Amino acid sequence: VIVIALPKAQLESKEARKILRPDISLKDFVRQSGYLAGFVAGCFQKDIKLIGDSFKDILIEPQRAHLIAGFYEVKAAALASGALACTISGAGPAVFAIATKSLAPKVKRAMVTAFNTAGVGPTRAWISPVNKKGSHLL
Repeated sequence: VIVIALPKAQLESKEARKILRPDISLKDFVRQSGYLAGFVAGCFQKDIKLIGDSFKDILIEPQRAHLIAGFYEVKAAALASGALACTISGAGPAVFAIATKSLAPKVKRAMVTAFNTAGVGPTRAWISPVNKKGSHLL
């Protein structure tokens, strides 16, 4: 399932885009592509460990993390509570984690507490199932 935490903070997508570097190194591109391939393989194989090990953002997250007060604390709290992975949702300030259904409530509480401790509360949070159908026309 997906756990989403949204702090009471404003972050304009347009502003978050402005700070992104226009180019990336080939080394980073290859590394990020490897993580993506591992994530996709993990999804197809229903391999929870591979999904968690591969869900990494080495390109955008490091550039935007400082825009979200408490981001690193929220990520650490989610992972310590059993989340498989955690990163910024879109441009932020929402943060999402991937967790098993049984651990999702614990992950949700940890993320909310970390955001509130960082002083950007109140924080709203939700637990949502992953759409198993994928993209489709309605």
